[in-house]
Amino acid sequence: MSRSRRTFRTWRAGRRFRNWRQPRRREWPGIFRDVAYLTEKLGRWHPDALRARWWVSQWLRDEDRHTDVLRLAEAEVADRTAEFGEDDPGTLRSRSSLASALRGAGDLDGAVAVARAVVADSVRVLGPDHPDTRSRRADIARYLAENGNPAEGVRLLRTLYTESRAFGSERETQTRSLRYQLIVALELGGEFPEALDLLGEEIADEAGTVYGIDEFTGDHNMKHLREWRGRLLAKAVIR
Repeated sequence: MSRSRRTFRTWRAGRRFRNWRQPRRREWPGIFRDVAYLTEKLGRWHPDALRARWWVSQWLRDEDRHTDVLRLAEAEVADRTAEFGEDDPGTLRSRSSLASALRGAGDLDGAVAVARAVVADSVRVLGPDHPDTRSRRADIARYLAENGNPAEGVRLLRTLYTESRAFGSERETQTRSLRYQLIVALELGGEFPEALDLLGEEIADEAGTVYGIDEFTGDHNMKHLREWRGRLLAKAVIR
């Protein structure tokens, strides 16, 4: 029987998952043992066990071990569904993560299918304007654009972008995220003039962003956007 009380041993096992940095020595057997130990002693849904599994998935993605990420995502969905049901918000999040894992593993058809089902359930359970529902609708559009159907992806993203802009500064962060995804989809579809117009808006907004103490973040982002604009201009000329 698992215990929910933390001990020194659980603290020691969990400390490697308290920082965003991946351990320098990638001793995966030891990492997996610590995750299993935390899960056994604290319970599968204890915050420390959840955090450990989340970081492991991120580190595996960093190493392009997408098959392992998919295996963990499938197990998470199965366990959450059995424990809480398909409509639980946590299960919906796990199912959305599964769609992302399928995408990473190269199964874009599967990613689209899972994402569509999650959106339908999110609309029914959370409502059409819930932040998670809106985010998952954008996920479908991105998967479609990457899966050889940029036209439908662009159509969905245009709708989401227009809806978000109507709320003004209240949804500025989401609007910029959607604009970024729309530019990517437009580029995939070869619609370079519109992509360049939107990228110009993004660069203007980025120029007005205040990052505070982390001043180098702005430099990195702006450099990326300007390089992206250069690539788009080159593609537009070639076309």
